[in-house]
Amino acid sequence: MRRYSNWLMLAFVSLIGCSDRDLVGTDEEVSGPSGDNRPNVLYIVADDLGFTDIGAFGSEIPTPNLDKLAFSGMRMTNFHAHSSCQASRVRMMASSGVSPALEIHPAIFDGVVYNGGERGNLLSLNWAILPELLQDAGYVNYIAGKWDLGALEGYSPATRGFERSFVNIGASNSHFAERIYEYPFMYQDDGVNLANEDLPVDFYATRYYTDKIIEFIQSNDGEQPWFAFVPYTTPHWPLGLPDDWLDRHAGNYEAGYDVLRESRVERAEELGVLPPGASLASYISSAVPWQGLNATQRQRHVRAQEIYAGMVEYMDMSIGRIITYLEESGQLENTVIMFSSDHGGSAGSHGLIEGEPVRDDQVDNTFLDNSIENFGRPKSFIDHGVGFGEAATAPFKYSKGTISEGGLRAAAFVYYSKAVVPGVSHALMDMVDILPTFLEIAGTEHPGAGNYKGREINDIVGISFWSHLTGQSDRVHLPTDSLGWFSGGQGALIRDDYKIINQVAGGMEMTAQGQVSPWRLYNIVLDPGETEDISSEHPELLSELAGEWEANWR
Repeated sequence: MRRYSNWLMLAFVSLIGCSDRDLVGTDEEVSGPSGDNRPNVLYIVADDLGFTDIGAFGSEIPTPNLDKLAFSGMRMTNFHAHSSCQASRVRMMASSGVSPALEIHPAIFDGVVYNGGERGNLLSLNWAILPELLQDAGYVNYIAGKWDLGALEGYSPATRGFERSFVNIGASNSHFAERIYEYPFMYQDDGVNLANEDLPVDFYATRYYTDKIIEFIQSNDGEQPWFAFVPYTTPHWPLGLPDDWLDRHAGNYEAGYDVLRESRVERAEELGVLPPGASLASYISSAVPWQGLNATQRQRHVRAQEIYAGMVEYMDMSIGRIITYLEESGQLENTVIMFSSDHGGSAGSHGLIEGEPVRDDQVDNTFLDNSIENFGRPKSFIDHGVGFGEAATAPFKYSKGTISEGGLRAAAFVYYSKAVVPGVSHALMDMVDILPTFLEIAGTEHPGAGNYKGREINDIVGISFWSHLTGQSDRVHLPTDSLGWFSGGQGALIRDDYKIINQVAGGMEMTAQGQVSPWRLYNIVLDPGETEDISSEHPELLSELAGEWEANWR
């Protein structure tokens, strides 16, 4: 058996969840699925969801459908993403951890450059991506939700392996049929651009994505296995809900985010989804203490969090609709289901900071109505802010937009009644591992670097975690393996129990002198909150890991 920390070994053999099999040392041989009865694969992604925002990870928000799957599957507590939406989607689609996977092109529509070219970030054709490879293996692929990896010809889902697609082609947008950004279109239906005026009058993104993915799966004739990708935009800002859901959580958050943070961590510890030693003892929030806000500020924060919680519950209800359809159509038993957030939770990005809505300069401010009475309705532009955001990322440091653990760790689980061993895993995993895992489920492999359909493609960096899910291995990455991140000139790398990071405190920005901070070293098994820099105790290890990051992950 490969080397493991003592606490981690104990965690593996004392699983939380119902199973008559141990995760480690099982005698039952479970092979990867293959042949004519290969399973379908359903991958659901929440956008900006915090680590403890669903019940199975410590939340008070009712998420019964997700919880049922999570408790019957393997909850992954050490699953990492990137700190931003596009970079995470590159990791999951291409198994690439390096920024050159993104080709930077201007976002040009009708001869006009939009948004400084940000939304023109495109998934490079130098990568054979997951749906293309699954298509080669005989799968039919569907997507309904957020794409955010390119709208130009040759880069959209319709040309990268998906037979059917309805997508928010860019980034976040109003969850309603409202134009917030100045793009001439934000959606594509099977590759056809749609203006917001083309959407149904009662359009609500979460409901519509769910309708579409069920429609797509229904269209399958059953002769081929399918891959369905549902990257919801919930609960990404701007927060919004149908009118009949706006007051679903009214009065639930009057105690404030300091109390919520403590109760979330306590429940997460009880559920076994936080590593031993992950406490609030040394955690310092970036938010103003709850009692330091005036009454109006607290009211606005509370209302925003109520709407945020409603969005999470609405997503869960929508996922329940998909699961019900799979049950009634006899497909659930033969479907592998994975759920994850795309990164750590959002805490104030374009949202409520110390009680006041922040208006993005890319937004048409002329029609916004950010009165508290309009929170969550069309024409509002709000987030739930730093305090409530960090309540969902604690005890990890910071949140989305940083390469600290609060930005990188994502709640995740996999369910498959035929093979996945229920319980809790603390094994290190990452979004780069999704592509090889799904390929193994499909009974195929990545072709490696070389010519692929007339394109020169790069090799992947991820490792399949299928054998881990099925109880055949106690870990995914060897002690010598590394995972790295690059963002805004700054970096992080994890190898075994150790993490280095040179991020400027509190964000991705460079220092005023254009320099990143010095490298710091943490034992994130003993110190998952990244509170004690041990670089002076292990200078040789620090230097070795920094060199590895520079050589392989920058």
